[in-house]
Amino acid sequence: MLNSTTHSAAPHAIPGAYGQSSVDACTGSLRSLIESQIIPRLLEAHPRVGDVNAPDVERDYQPTATEVTAFAELCMANERTQVLTFIEKLLLDNVNNDSIFLNLIAPAARHLGWLWEQERADFTQVTMGLLQMHQITHRIGYEHPSGPQQAGSSRRVMLAGAPGSQHILGLAMVSEFFRKHGWQVVVDISTTPAELCATVKNEWFDLMGLSVGVTEQLDGLAELIATLKKKSRNRDIPVLLGGPAFLFHTVDARSLGADGIATDALEGVQMASLLVTN
Repeated sequence: MLNSTTHSAAPHAIPGAYGQSSVDACTGSLRSLIESQIIPRLLEAHPRVGDVNAPDVERDYQPTATEVTAFAELCMANERTQVLTFIEKLLLDNVNNDSIFLNLIAPAARHLGWLWEQERADFTQVTMGLLQMHQITHRIGYEHPSGPQQAGSSRRVMLAGAPGSQHILGLAMVSEFFRKHGWQVVVDISTTPAELCATVKNEWFDLMGLSVGVTEQLDGLAELIATLKKKSRNRDIPVLLGGPAFLFHTVDARSLGADGIATDALEGVQMASLLVTN
């Protein structure tokens, strides 16, 4: 039987943390996340019906390397107004949406990964930049296409931070643990409950993992979990919790509507295997 309360653990655990992992492992995990998930999920986006950016004549956009770098740093600096102004100007100039994603956002995301590898930016800055790019995706009328619609031979897990969390690095580390144990992993960096609901509604997941950064986020977590379960394509989806909020507070997972709480990555994978047996 699963233990539904937290256990003692080393600092930095995220729904599964990474314990004493090396700097090289952190670097590789974040780079892998950017290359294998964040960029593809941005580029595989498709326009919604009635997309306003559909002029008779569209033009390609070929930014210079300097412009890509400047855009990445603008996103990283959390200059949201300036970022949106920049993108909206491109749209008003009838720039093709695909050009924005292929020639600007994807290279900018890769540049963030390079800055991280070269130790020219910390993971908080990189996280902020990626969140900005994710928000741009929704801002210009794109959404991710639907993934698998029903259970398959491989187990699928969605890992995400509770709204307000900025734990992309931790989620990247945890995703590596799940992949090594045969799971298909989707790391969702949505920042609102509505976006998280859209993800679990559009794709089949056998498990949902939510990272909670601070205890203040526990308020409303039960409601969020109930909503996600209701919207989920898998109506029986189990929810596994983790993150710094549970390190020094004993919480009953069932009181939040969840199925378990893990305080390190290995424990998270082990609990997940008990929750999803197919």
